Amino acid sequence: MSFFYHSEVLSKREKQIAEKILEGLPNKVIGAELFISERTVKFHCHNIYRKLDIRSRHALVAKYYRDMAGSFA
Repeated sequence: MSFFYHSEVLSKREKQIAEKILEGLPNKVIGAELFISERTVKFHCHNIYRKLDIRSRHALVAKYYRDMAGSFA
């Protein structure tokens, strides 16, 4: 997901979690795949939302597709 690699706003771990969110994975599965607790995933999600000025997973997906569509224009 190149969208997040170009973002200097998110940390490496936040980018990994954002990618997993875009894959549609729940927090528990994200945590298991990245070897971190579900609570830690939620902590990173909160930081992602704050840094990108969004409020939900749905907003993250919408922002991703909106920004990707803009890169083709």
